[in-house]
Amino acid sequence: MPFGVRVRNTGERPGREVVQVYLAPSEPDAARPVRWLAGFAGVGAGPGESAEAVIEIPRRAFEIWEELTNSWSFVKDSYEIQAGRSISDRRITATVNV
Repeated sequence: MPFGVRVRNTGERPGREVVQVYLAPSEPDAARPVRWLAGFAGVGAGPGESAEAVIEIPRRAFEIWEELTNSWSFVKDSYEIQAGRSISDRRITATVNV
């Protein structure tokens, strides 16, 4: 699942930004953390330019390991997608139902 984030270089020199994307389930449980890193992408832009970072969120990001079946299991839920520079600097949110 691709997730695009537009970034703008407000500086006077060419720059590069890494956008991180986290998933947070609407109904957290003991089997999963409150949020986890689902993907990231780096993008460059010249002074005053904008660029789009496209982060591919893999299916595995929506799965948990089931010890009873010894396999990955897809978890249907409503997830908040959180994007930003780091886990402590999340600036964009969106909701997706899978």
